[in-house]
Amino acid sequence: MGAIKSSSFKAGYPLSGCLIVCMLLLAGLPVPAQDHSHHQMTDEQFAELRDKVALYRELTDEQIMDNMSRMGPNFHVYLSDSETGGKIGVLALGHGYVPSGNEAFMNAYKPTAQQYPTAVGFGMAMMSSDHIQSAVDELTSAGADIVVVMPITTLKAGGLIGQWRYIFELQDEAPWMSVDPVQTSARVVFGPTPTTDPVISEILLDHAMELSQDPSNEAVALIAHGPDNAQANALELEILEQHASVIRSGAPFAKVRGFTLQDDAPSAIRQANIQRIRSWVQTAADNDQRVIVLTTLPVKGSVQKKIRRDLEGLDYALSEKGVVENPRFTDWIASVIASTTDQ
Repeated sequence: MGAIKSSSFKAGYPLSGCLIVCMLLLAGLPVPAQDHSHHQMTDEQFAELRDKVALYRELTDEQIMDNMSRMGPNFHVYLSDSETGGKIGVLALGHGYVPSGNEAFMNAYKPTAQQYPTAVGFGMAMMSSDHIQSAVDELTSAGADIVVVMPITTLKAGGLIGQWRYIFELQDEAPWMSVDPVQTSARVVFGPTPTTDPVISEILLDHAMELSQDPSNEAVALIAHGPDNAQANALELEILEQHASVIRSGAPFAKVRGFTLQDDAPSAIRQANIQRIRSWVQTAADNDQRVIVLTTLPVKGSVQKKIRRDLEGLDYALSEKGVVENPRFTDWIASVIASTTDQ
């Protein structure tokens, strides 16, 4: 696996940023100066965030800065070795996770990195696109004149996918803050998210069966992060029902239903979703049904911790796996690269 590029992330963040700094020190790489840009936001920037992010309308300037500092660093990792070159480069984009989640995400791309110049970019790119620009530059330096961008999120719409699209000039307005677009002479092919692909349904069925003891007496809850926008959330629930249908067809579970947390929505909306989930889980338990909780997240991370907190006191089995950790996901990566390059 390639080395983390010390110039490609914003330091100065708690926990995950500190762990990355430790990795750099252990690798003998220079540690960049801390970036306190989130402490130097202008009134215009605060206004833009409040206009675009409903949650931030509830927060003070100081609370917004604290919230943004907890999102973790933007950084990229070049996965291929120096011997791997070619006209097709692959850039996988992920939200950014705890170190074990980042490692699982990169592991899914190891086979790809042996065939094509491959990099991953972690982070929400809320205030900067520098890490994505650096990743694209490394891919083109390895000979790529086509860059296949793979946005790995299980949301069909929402801020993160919109921010990435904005950075590659595929939409006019940034859902968050306006940042610099990527500049490259390479042809960029922006691939699909895995959101509605049947492989995700199959992976979720795999994860359900790994926890299942007696499907006919079990209820399965599919929980997604969920967008804060009501219209996008309705679409997300429809997608979850598609996955639920495949799970019902694959095993005789008593019932299967999808839910969204809307984790970044105003607190009243999120709390209403939690109460809806708790009521469903409790009803299943009252009917002597064992409850299995799955998430559609790419990797295990903080949302699982929130689910444990949100469902405290209820009896259920929670899957600890993200969808990228399933071998089927690596097969999906290969199929996307093949189809996008054929086009």
